[in-house]
Amino acid sequence: MENSKYDIIIGLEIHVQSKTLSKMFCSCATNYFEKEPNTHVCPTCLGLPGALPVPNKRAIELCILLGLATQCDIDNEIHFDRKHYFYPDLPKGYQISQYKRPICSDGYIDIKDEDGKKYTIGIERIHQEEDVAKSTHHTESSTGQKYSLIDYNKSGVPLIEIVSKPNIRSAYQAKEYANRIRQIVRYLRISDADMEKGQMRCEPNISIQEKGKWEYKDNGIAPIGDYKLNTKVEVKNIGSISAVEKSIKYEIERIINTIEKGENIIQQTRGWNADKGITEFQRSKETADDYRYMPDPDIPIIEIAQKDIERISKEIVELPNEKIERYQKEYDLSDYDCTVLTADREISNYFEDIVSLLTEGKDIQKAAKLASNWVTGAVFSIANDKKIDINEKNFPKEDLIELIKRFEDGTLTRNKAEELLRRSIDKGNPLPKLIKNAINEAQKSATNLGDIVNQVIKENEKAVSDYKSGKQTTIGYLIGQVMQKTKGTADPNEAKSVLIEKLNG
Repeated sequence: MENSKYDIIIGLEIHVQSKTLSKMFCSCATNYFEKEPNTHVCPTCLGLPGALPVPNKRAIELCILLGLATQCDIDNEIHFDRKHYFYPDLPKGYQISQYKRPICSDGYIDIKDEDGKKYTIGIERIHQEEDVAKSTHHTESSTGQKYSLIDYNKSGVPLIEIVSKPNIRSAYQAKEYANRIRQIVRYLRISDADMEKGQMRCEPNISIQEKGKWEYKDNGIAPIGDYKLNTKVEVKNIGSISAVEKSIKYEIERIINTIEKGENIIQQTRGWNADKGITEFQRSKETADDYRYMPDPDIPIIEIAQKDIERISKEIVELPNEKIERYQKEYDLSDYDCTVLTADREISNYFEDIVSLLTEGKDIQKAAKLASNWVTGAVFSIANDKKIDINEKNFPKEDLIELIKRFEDGTLTRNKAEELLRRSIDKGNPLPKLIKNAINEAQKSATNLGDIVNQVIKENEKAVSDYKSGKQTTIGYLIGQVMQKTKGTADPNEAKSVLIEKLNG
């Protein structure tokens, strides 16, 4: 909702499950998805008396890796704190997290705003914590009695929390920021960030302030003069990127309508109801004091040496933004192609391998555009239809190169080449064999093309008469008849040439 009287101010908290073999403070396995409830548990993640936490080194390294990739400062000491609250999904009565000294702080990432311009979003902190259990709520069919069940398999899984600074100014920017964070953690193998499996969750904080009556100060917003800031509202546990944008748009409109009615904004936590497309009140929002943070007495301060940070930094790969810039400069590809090809690390690696194989004897930009056309065209289409990944196993690169070369030298039409690629996936037939058979068929068809054209002319007297009387478009119909008789193996251009020669002869 656009309103010239107000500024929209958004901060986004993103939780990402780290891709580790074991949980954050115990040795229980993290591959809990769709497993029997409460089978990946131990005294530590169940919070039983006497059980002591042992920090997961790899989880901490992945948190540092994300901080380095987002230009954060890395603390040389790791402090773990207890964050107290009493929900059934938290068996200890507190969550082991970080408070005043996060591992990573004061970073940023760049996105493109609604106008396609670069916009920098600040990152206040990235810290390490543990996940909570999963609660499900049910109603007894015979009595109507409500009850809840808790699965502690997820409790204790390593969780990275990324907290942006409140300089996101629209729902669109929030969506792009969340999407970029997901890309980065996937590129760096920090997390699969599968939101359907709960591996990434987003929680926007939204406030609406009058224009000219507030300012950014000390990593937050502050009033100017005697202006009283409107309270922010949090939307919890959003499970898709599109819902981030939708929930913020809804909440902006709701808050502005509340202000326009002269009512106070209540600091609260709301949930996103995807079925209704609305946010719903859940509870009054807690403050930091409510959580009674305290240093965890069971976990000593962990020192981080510079050599460890340097070792972790070697895991950083070329990230999507960097790839896009390189593709535009080196390959001269469009913004759209660059964005699509860099959306996934495996796809970009596959594409670059195709470019490398095609570049021999060709200009690199010509090779890149050819590779882009095939990967974003036929390969993407087949992969989406078959719901398969784009990789060497499903689309052998050498086979695809052979197919592209046969299209380039005119041996195969694009339609025929794409048909062969799809058939090789559908039937599991080796693509080189299909190409060889298609070439043999085309050669046989070429030998008999003159006879086939004569047959088409004989069987389509009206179309021939129309063409000779000046209806040049009729040639398209006759070409179609030739292609039908040759089962698509003939070259349409050659068929046209032979037709015109015989019709004008």
